[in-house]
Amino acid sequence: MSTRELKRLGVMARVEKEALNLVDAAAMLGLSYRQAKRIWRRFQDEGAEGLQHRSVGRTSGRADRRSFG
Repeated sequence: MSTRELKRLGVMARVEKEALNLVDAAAMLGLSYRQAKRIWRRFQDEGAEGLQHRSVGRTSGRADRRSFG
């Protein structure tokens, strides 16, 4: 996980423990309340894996392109 994703995980874990509300969590992450709510919902549904970027582990679209020059 990237440092940004780890920071999100820590903040969402605090929201889960009710030590932090979602409005304050959004401010800490530099997000709008609506974006924080989306991240919170994904964290509840999928856990820590839900906060990881969706394209992790996939090959790049440019990976199989070789120079044709």
